[in-house]
Amino acid sequence: MMNSEMTPTRTEVSGTRGIVTGGHPAEVAAGIRMIEAGGNAVDAVVAAAFTGFVVEPTSCGLGGYGHLAVFLGRERRFVTFDHYVRAPGAARPDMFAIDHAKPMKYYGFPYTVGMKAEQGPLAPAVPGAVAGLCDAHSQLGRLPLAAVLEPAIAEAKAGIAVTWQMQLVISERLAAIQALPETAAWLLRDNMPPKAEGQLGGGDRLDATDLARTLSRIAAEGARGFYAGPTAAAIELACVNMGGILTAADLEAYRTRILEEKPGRYRGLTYSTAFDQVTYEALNILGTFDLARLGRDSVAFRHLVAEAVACGFVDSMAHYGDPDFEKSPVDGLASAAFGQARAGQLRLDRALPRPILAADPWPHDNAAERPKHLPGAPAMAKLAGTSQMAAADDEGNVVALITSLTSGFGSLMLVPGTGIILNNSMQNFDPRPDQPNCIRPGKMPIFAAPALVAERDGRAVFAGCGSGGYRITTGVLHAFLHTTDFGMSPQAAVDAPRVHCQGQETFVDARIPHDVREGLAALGHKIVVQGESPGLNAFGRVNAITVESDGTMRAGTGPAWSTAAAAC
Repeated sequence: MMNSEMTPTRTEVSGTRGIVTGGHPAEVAAGIRMIEAGGNAVDAVVAAAFTGFVVEPTSCGLGGYGHLAVFLGRERRFVTFDHYVRAPGAARPDMFAIDHAKPMKYYGFPYTVGMKAEQGPLAPAVPGAVAGLCDAHSQLGRLPLAAVLEPAIAEAKAGIAVTWQMQLVISERLAAIQALPETAAWLLRDNMPPKAEGQLGGGDRLDATDLARTLSRIAAEGARGFYAGPTAAAIELACVNMGGILTAADLEAYRTRILEEKPGRYRGLTYSTAFDQVTYEALNILGTFDLARLGRDSVAFRHLVAEAVACGFVDSMAHYGDPDFEKSPVDGLASAAFGQARAGQLRLDRALPRPILAADPWPHDNAAERPKHLPGAPAMAKLAGTSQMAAADDEGNVVALITSLTSGFGSLMLVPGTGIILNNSMQNFDPRPDQPNCIRPGKMPIFAAPALVAERDGRAVFAGCGSGGYRITTGVLHAFLHTTDFGMSPQAAVDAPRVHCQGQETFVDARIPHDVREGLAALGHKIVVQGESPGLNAFGRVNAITVESDGTMRAGTGPAWSTAAAAC
């Protein structure tokens, strides 16, 4: 039988001095340039990210946010730079009316009337991207910030080449873009989508002169070049003029949450997820089963991964709230004991009843084991667009970053004179005031996707990150499992088919054999088959790096058409 599904792959990249992965070749080139200039993996990821803010404007930007996980080889410790959005100071738990006519959204929360949390002037939350990356660089980088931002500034001065991916997002949001004069003037040509480069060239370029100036200000002043002065004033003016609540005071008050998490343990590895309880729970569940014995192509392996991921999502959605603001069992969700209790509810001969019900992590919660806040990151005073970058160096450092605007081009709000597109991340809060993930000033919403780094016996062995909403968890988890349990190379691990479940349907890669799908259905899974294509990235983009005992670094990324990797 002919298989018409796309199975994109690339030649695996390897090196001994440094390795960088990203969502665009320019990001990777920027990162490798830092390694070759004497920088480390942190310099490389920060350079790649700021370059991504230019070349991938649908996915990430200065007006966005992220999660950065680091393992420091010489110090043998993990550090998380949680630079997620925060709710503005004027935000209220009841600020959005709930649209009861719509079903629950992808994130497990209700939509808001008029889509006000999803788009428009009330959608932007306080962005953390610049603060988090500048904090990581100032604490752990080696090169001057101005040198690290040079590639991004050069890309901005050259203008942004329109890609088919960008054109697709513009087409999908065309009516909303046309209703915003500033954004339409930047993105559209004769009120229609711009032309992507074809076989003979001839594509349009977006003017990024304003963005180059903003980047230059950050290069000279650090994070203050974004969170204070003319840039912050311009952001406030743009928001308030349109009826929004994001102010310069909110920006100036923003602080990165820098954490030393209690690491997880899996098959002799110690790992950190950048404060993602879903992945901690899923790996704690899966660690109780002998996956290698079951086999990576078996019905049992697919079944257990779907069940474990689903339990992780259901439990976090029911219980997670920013622990700096809510009484939330974040340690219980991530605890090995809770994972083992959840694993005891799973059976190999049938799936849990759908929808899966949340379990109780509170008996396993220990506030004394909460992540430690490191100095320089106090809580803020009264807070589908994503990309990813990862890097490793010959000092034993590995770094993984997820960086996002939430939706493609975020809120679509272009701040005049700055080149900044603001996120639309207020939708990541639950608009119901009585829920753990409700809106409060200064609060961070739930971020259920891992930037995962791992070590064995003090030596870095893995870094993984991705983009694609909650499918990030699926992609990174599968890459980690396939390298750890089945000994696969990172490229083969990224290429391997996946399953995904958030408590109801089980989404299955079309490349998984028919008899395995039938076996899952017989266990009680409601199967939805999806395939990969440039217009439907059903299982997320993934970057994975492994480091071997002799120091050789290898990288796998996919899909091939929207990722890149390089080594030196």
